[in-house]
Amino acid sequence: MKPFATILIFLIAATGCSPTQRLNRLLALHPELKVSDTIIINEILVTPQVEADTIIHLDSIRDTVVLQKDRMEITLKRIHDTLYIRGKCKSDTVIVHRAIPVEKIKIVRQDKWDNLISRLPWIIGGVVFTFLFITFLILKFKK
Repeated sequence: MKPFATILIFLIAATGCSPTQRLNRLLALHPELKVSDTIIINEILVTPQVEADTIIHLDSIRDTVVLQKDRMEITLKRIHDTLYIRGKCKSDTVIVHRAIPVEKIKIVRQDKWDNLISRLPWIIGGVVFTFLFITFLILKFKK
């Protein structure tokens, strides 16, 4: 019974790797499968236009005054005894280009013979295990 238990434990241990571990081991053995690539992200940020209105009664201003700097524009206008103040901040669009380097895996398709050769140890192991299992059952029920 000990050889059967040993073979069973060996098979369980051999198939216990997670896909992540298998992929990492494969990439460590074959670094040519790793291909560096760049993802380009274009972000567009739009700042909205801001407006403000205010009315002030003032007798001292006789004409329209416009204050302008960059995107900001303020207009002072006097109509009779009222002063109209209007401010605008023009909208702006900022475009941000970001390039992010990433690594991706290059997929290489195997042909049928390579696939068969890579599975050959598992096929031989399965046949040997089946043979040992049948031999164990015959010896057990023969007694």
